[in-house]
Amino acid sequence: MAIPKAPENLREKIPPVLLDFMRAPGGHSLIIKGDAGTGKTTLALQTIEELAGEQPEYYLSTRVSDEALYRQFPWIREKAKRDNILKAGKTFLRRSAETSVPGTTPPHQVTVQAAKDLLRALDHENATPRVDRSELRKLEGQIEAGEMSTEEEGAFFGEITEGEITLDLGVILPELEVAYDLAETNLPSRTLIVVDSIDALSEHYGIPAQRIINTLQKDLVENSGVNIMYTLEESGKTDVDYLGDGVFQMVSEDRNGRRVRQMIIEKLRGQPVEQWKYYFTLMGGRMSVFEPTWVKIPAHMQHLPPTNDPAGCISSGNGSMDQCFGGFPPGSLILWEFDLDVHQDVVRCLELAVMSDFLQKGRGVVWLPMYATDYNVVDRQIRMLTGMENVGKSLRILDTQGDIEGAPPSVKTVEGTDAGQDLRWSEVRYMMQEANASSPYLSILGYDTMEAVYGNGVFRDSLQHIDAMRRGGHVVIAFASTCSSSLPSLRQQAKIHIRFEDMSGCVMAAGMKPHTAYHYLQFDDTTDQLPVPRLVPMI
Repeated sequence: MAIPKAPENLREKIPPVLLDFMRAPGGHSLIIKGDAGTGKTTLALQTIEELAGEQPEYYLSTRVSDEALYRQFPWIREKAKRDNILKAGKTFLRRSAETSVPGTTPPHQVTVQAAKDLLRALDHENATPRVDRSELRKLEGQIEAGEMSTEEEGAFFGEITEGEITLDLGVILPELEVAYDLAETNLPSRTLIVVDSIDALSEHYGIPAQRIINTLQKDLVENSGVNIMYTLEESGKTDVDYLGDGVFQMVSEDRNGRRVRQMIIEKLRGQPVEQWKYYFTLMGGRMSVFEPTWVKIPAHMQHLPPTNDPAGCISSGNGSMDQCFGGFPPGSLILWEFDLDVHQDVVRCLELAVMSDFLQKGRGVVWLPMYATDYNVVDRQIRMLTGMENVGKSLRILDTQGDIEGAPPSVKTVEGTDAGQDLRWSEVRYMMQEANASSPYLSILGYDTMEAVYGNGVFRDSLQHIDAMRRGGHVVIAFASTCSSSLPSLRQQAKIHIRFEDMSGCVMAAGMKPHTAYHYLQFDDTTDQLPVPRLVPMI
């Protein structure tokens, strides 16, 4: 199956607090744990990418081959190939120079002098900084004494170049030796080492993961200032949690047939954590965490061009939403259901986008708002978005509070005692007489407001209006909260049902009819435009 391509507007990012943690003075260790497919490797690789210009890295993959890794993460192919070749060369040359004794036959196929010359060219011949190896030597001593097992007896360590095999003899724990050598080679710069995964490395050597982590923690992290990230193929509380300076839990769970991805920060020693839980997507093999939704409608806005109608349907005023849910079929009831915690400005942005799109296409709009509003502000906003001087010809805002002094011409006062009478088809058609009669009309009905005015039986009273609109090929959008008494009936009657949920401050949309994945509403922060969200799937 092809990997879905990330949209150009996707903000690829990992939690900033993680980068701050890795940039803080001294060495740090981070354990990233979770079940298979939860995004551990992706997080580690993108951390490497973010810190590439600051911290030389060493990525140790013990489960997956390089080619499999490149197929899953094509964006790292060139960088990984270039860096791995360079690192292998440096590591081999250093060991060649240090282990050979003048006057004897070197144990490698490269001479000592050639190794020294090349090391001098890399400015490492006289490098004095050294990483601490005391715990590593202690571990190797225990293995040699038979106090600890290893499955690496007779293991091959070296490189194959142009048909020649270069061996390095006497190395007990080759992957760890490479990590130490690279950290030492990069001094005084701080190296970022990623072990993916520590479970596989433990299985590979036959040494407990706690013992390996403890060795690296004392030698490299605490005594040599190295950063290390471990991926752990477990979830929940583990025996190694206390060994890391930081612990991230990656979670992928099912919620009503939809994937929900979470990143939970369990510990981050010495780093203030304001947001301890992130929702995220792995779109296109890249991680993008979702920031809490914050929307501000600017006082002055640019014209919002109309959106092309999808084939056979009518646009919602949002191309991204049309692509996800297919637009509005003519003659349909659309239900937009909102959690109580979804901010009112999010609802207003969706309302303004769909109304301005209909109005610019000459289509009439009848609107009974879900929330109380300043009609003059709304009138000004719609005129800015549409570029129309007089929107009152095609827009009618229904109000049940009586005549409002200074209200714009678009406001229409209704009696507020019988929804069936206030929304009767003949009255709607009369209000829309200046709109294009050949184009579909739009009714936006806020059912929470209607229930407060007309009572809980308002759906039954408004059904005649809905049926008339559907028979005429028009569109009705019902806005309702999760507490609306009309919600069960609306769900049954709706052709399209989209639910907007709040997840730790992030507004997500999920298609109930048709069934879709969760989508994050990513709002642009442009100061002079209506914040129209792009929908990013949680994959």
